[in-house]
Amino acid sequence: MAKLTGKVLFIYPTQQLTAKSGNAFSKRDFVLAVQSFDRDTGEPTIDTENTPQLSLTNDRCSQLDNIAVGQIVTVDFYLRGRRYRDEQNKEKIITDINVTSVRPAHAPITTATAPTPAPASAPATAPQQPAPQPQPNSKQDDLPF
Repeated sequence: MAKLTGKVLFIYPTQQLTAKSGNAFSKRDFVLAVQSFDRDTGEPTIDTENTPQLSLTNDRCSQLDNIAVGQIVTVDFYLRGRRYRDEQNKEKIITDINVTSVRPAHAPITTATAPTPAPASAPATAPQQPAPQPQPNSKQDDLPF
């Protein structure tokens, strides 16, 4: 399973469709601007040029009900490839992105900030006690090296 984080650009309404087999199914598409990382600073940024359209199907469509356009989300998905033969009997491959979940990202994408200093009332560090020195003729001196 793979993960993708990004900003939701569009959420489309749920569609009721019929497969070639005659089975009915639901499909709901959404578009993300994918999160990438600045190559110089390592800071996360939103890549507005990388905007895949993803789909949820059947009972998973409702996962988008609590997601808003502009929200940062994490998408869990897996890839599925399948072979088929076209009308000229030439083998082709279809690659599907099967989205399993969409949820709000845990931490918002922000720029780095300086660490917050400790409160003035807290001691900076506890005083360190010197390490105990081994006594001559103690068992600690019985090391084989």
